[in-house]
Amino acid sequence: MNTSPEKMLGSKTSAPMTALEGSITIVPTGGPLGAEVRGVDLSVPLSEHIVSQLRKAWLEHLLLVFRGQKLTDEQLVALARCFGEPHIVPQFDYDRTGLLPEIHVVSNVVVEGKAIGRGGAGEAVWHTDMSVFEYPASATVIYGEEIPPVEAGGNTRFSNMYTAYDTLPQALRDKAEGLRAKHGDSGVKFDNNTNSTDPSAIHPVVRTHPETGRKALFLGSRGTTHIQDLGEEEAYLLQEQLWEHATKPEFILEHEWRPHDVIIWDNRCLSHARSAFDSGARRVLRRLTVKGEKPV
Repeated sequence: MNTSPEKMLGSKTSAPMTALEGSITIVPTGGPLGAEVRGVDLSVPLSEHIVSQLRKAWLEHLLLVFRGQKLTDEQLVALARCFGEPHIVPQFDYDRTGLLPEIHVVSNVVVEGKAIGRGGAGEAVWHTDMSVFEYPASATVIYGEEIPPVEAGGNTRFSNMYTAYDTLPQALRDKAEGLRAKHGDSGVKFDNNTNSTDPSAIHPVVRTHPETGRKALFLGSRGTTHIQDLGEEEAYLLQEQLWEHATKPEFILEHEWRPHDVIIWDNRCLSHARSAFDSGARRVLRRLTVKGEKPV
């Protein structure tokens, strides 16, 4: 059996594998973040011990990859609940007939003139899930139901915002500390479960992770998040400086999707983006987000 870590942008050298209960193994990428979890079937109920070990690995590696999973929507929701309470999905402009309220479909597929999900095939800019809310997502859980061929594109990139903060030049770090930014005004209508239309929230530009105690940049969505308490030009220049630093190649891992991948990442210390892909290739992901804490 091939035991080499998955190939991802930013991977350096193979890191030691860590054995958990039974045959479960954690294989770090050796890069700036991420690990593959082997030997666990996510379609069956997980023991408290296994959940505890997975959460520990998640906090350490920021992103976990599970290959070759076969999950129903109910099983996917059960997995997300191991990390907290899932959000109820906003009312997006696609047919949600038969979908559980926690599940959002990310897809470019159109059937009989109707989109089956949201997201299209274009590039998705750097962002953090659900940061428009007062309590943004802690975890995001995604299941790759249908994945385009590798040559079609559509990989997801992740940036380590812990490292981005830790390596900021001192003058830039001092400037960012204590500032707040407005996330939101997306133009999307949300349903009564979120009690908000066109939501927006104000969060610190530098947040402290509630479980690890580490500081991370928290920049929301590039281009639609705006730093407060500064003049418009100064705020724009600072945001661009922070984003240019936070998306340096050495902070980034690129996930090359395979069919039936499950990935779970920590929105409190990662930003992510997606490359454009061939619009003629089918891509269907099922996504859940887990309610997090108010950033401080």
